[in-house]
Amino acid sequence: MNTRFQALVRGGALLAINLLFVMVWGFTGIGKLVDGMPSWFGDKFGQTILARFPGLTASFWLLAACEVLAFTLAAAAVVRVEFLGRRPPTCLALMLVWSLFVFVQLGFGQWLTSEFNGTAQLFAYFGITLVALQFVLGLTQRPAGSDINPRT
Repeated sequence: MNTRFQALVRGGALLAINLLFVMVWGFTGIGKLVDGMPSWFGDKFGQTILARFPGLTASFWLLAACEVLAFTLAAAAVVRVEFLGRRPPTCLALMLVWSLFVFVQLGFGQWLTSEFNGTAQLFAYFGITLVALQFVLGLTQRPAGSDINPRT
């Protein structure tokens, strides 16, 4: 395949991954900052360990801060135009790794409240994010020297 075409396709895929996470973390994180802690949060998590440690208010704002950090890393990757391939996708990769931890947090909250369908969904989000991270890092490409035919 033409290397210029491959670069265009890879850049498009990186941009799509980046924009998806800008949306996901932008809407959730910034929404939490703007709207504050919803009234149902205490009802849902009041009987869990989160009510005792670190506390409901702290739990909510820690989650909001984690989502805003993921959004900031995703936005930084767009601003740095990492998808063009002129520099390594450092912010994008960091955002994807951070997103894994945010999905763990969200899944823990679902598990605490026995919302196992939501937990399963977050497990899927985690797995898909891991696949996206592998793509971004280029781990799905064949390692150097693997094109050697073992039969010769």
